[in-house]
Amino acid sequence: MAQLIKQSWADTADSVIAPGSESNIRNIEKAITSRTGSRWLKKLRFKWNEVKKGVYNDGHERGNVVAYHNDIFLSFLKSVESRLMSWDEDLSPVPSMDVLYGDEQSLIIVTHDECTFNANDGKRCIWTHEDHNLIRKKGRGQGLHVSEFLTPVGRLGGGRTCEILKCGGDTWWDGAKLLDQILTKAIPAFEARFPGSQGLYMFDNAKGHVKFADNALRVSKMNLEDGGKNAKQMRSTVVIDPNNPENSWVQSMITANGTPKGLRTVLTQAERGLWPTTGSRFLTQCSIKS
Repeated sequence: MAQLIKQSWADTADSVIAPGSESNIRNIEKAITSRTGSRWLKKLRFKWNEVKKGVYNDGHERGNVVAYHNDIFLSFLKSVESRLMSWDEDLSPVPSMDVLYGDEQSLIIVTHDECTFNANDGKRCIWTHEDHNLIRKKGRGQGLHVSEFLTPVGRLGGGRTCEILKCGGDTWWDGAKLLDQILTKAIPAFEARFPGSQGLYMFDNAKGHVKFADNALRVSKMNLEDGGKNAKQMRSTVVIDPNNPENSWVQSMITANGTPKGLRTVLTQAERGLWPTTGSRFLTQCSIKS
C-alpha cells in the first residue's frame, strides 16, 4: 500500500513539478506517516469502512428478560448482599461488618464467560476502494471456543480452569462439556483458592448451557415404536389419576424385556388412553409464542 501511495504521488507530481526534478521525487525512501497515508488513501478514493457480518439482537430489552432482571435476579443479589466477600484496592479481603449465622458461609461470585474465535473473522474496519467490492472467504473458518471462570480477584485457578475447544463439524461446546468443566476444574480450583467460602456461580441463559439428566423424561427423544435407533432409557414417573387426585401409579418407560417404550405404547388405552384415533398427530416439541 505504501508503494502504491508513493507511486501515485509521483505520478501526480509529474504534472506539477518542473522537468528535471522527477528523480528527486522517485528516490524518496523515507517512510510516510499514518496521517499522510490516510490522506492519500482518501485521495485515491479509498474509504475506512466497518465490515459488518449482519444484524444481531441480544434480546436484553425484551419484556420477560427485563422482568427477570428486576424482579428475580436483583432481588436475589440483594438478599445475599450481606454475605458477599469484598476486597480492597490491594486485593486483600475486607472484613465484613455482618455476622454469619449457623452454617452460613461467605459468598464469592464466580462468573462464567465464553467466546468463539474463527480463522476468517478478520478486521472489522479496513480500507476499501469505491470501485471494488471486498471479497472475503465464505466460510468462517476453523473455530476455537473458549470457556473461562472469573472471580472478583482474577481468573479462577489462575487460568487453569480455562477450556479451549477446536470446534466445527460434529464437535461443538455443549452443556455436557460445561458440566464436566465445572465438576472437574472450576469447583476444585475454587475450594483450593477460597477454603471455607461458598461460590455463587453465574451463567448466561444460553441454549448451549442446557443439560438434561441422562435418563430425563424427554418426549422429543422418544421413537414412535418401542426400541429403535438411538432410543434412550428414561426413568419411571408417577401418573396422577385426573378423576381422583389421591390415586396415582408408577409409569414405567421400559418394557418387560428392557426395551425403551415408544410413544404409541405409552399413549395407548392400556397405558394412558391418549393415543389419537382420528388420524391427528402429536408434536414431540411445541413452539412457545408469547
